[in-house]
Amino acid sequence: MIKKIAFATDLGVLGPYVLCHALEISKQFDAKVDIVHIIEPMGVFAESILDIFLPPEDLDHLRKEGVQDVMQTIKERISDTMTSEFTTDDDESFLGEISVVRGQPAESILQYVDDHHIDMIVMGTHGEHGEMMGGLGSVASKVLQRSSVPVLMVPLTRVTNQLSVARNEPLRRML
Repeated sequence: MIKKIAFATDLGVLGPYVLCHALEISKQFDAKVDIVHIIEPMGVFAESILDIFLPPEDLDHLRKEGVQDVMQTIKERISDTMTSEFTTDDDESFLGEISVVRGQPAESILQYVDDHHIDMIVMGTHGEHGEMMGGLGSVASKVLQRSSVPVLMVPLTRVTNQLSVARNEPLRRML
């Protein structure tokens, strides 16, 4: 039985489209939807730039408290958006936890699933700028291959194409 769904999101422009699928499933099963966003560690280049331009004490502060502040802000914005866009005054029953986690995306999603007793994962087939491996992004592919629970992959190709056309509409009018 599906009682807890993890909606794994990169917070990209296509996230709400994928979320709608998670919400439909949650209604059918009277399940909670946890929203999970992963913040990847900084790359070597970014780390070296910070090492060059920031004093060690500022760098320590940034690594400890700065990232926590950013994570908290992201959580608050997700919560505000969920409240204003996806719930009514009397219905927030579907919303579970909102989690912002640091780590490698696929591994962190799978760890979250284990730690929070998730019954199903819902995610897009690729991120907004993700690498594609046979129609799946690298994170989606890893999650699908390694997950111990069912995974619903929401195809984003058609939506991405429609979005691309919509973004170019002003250009077409000018021509």
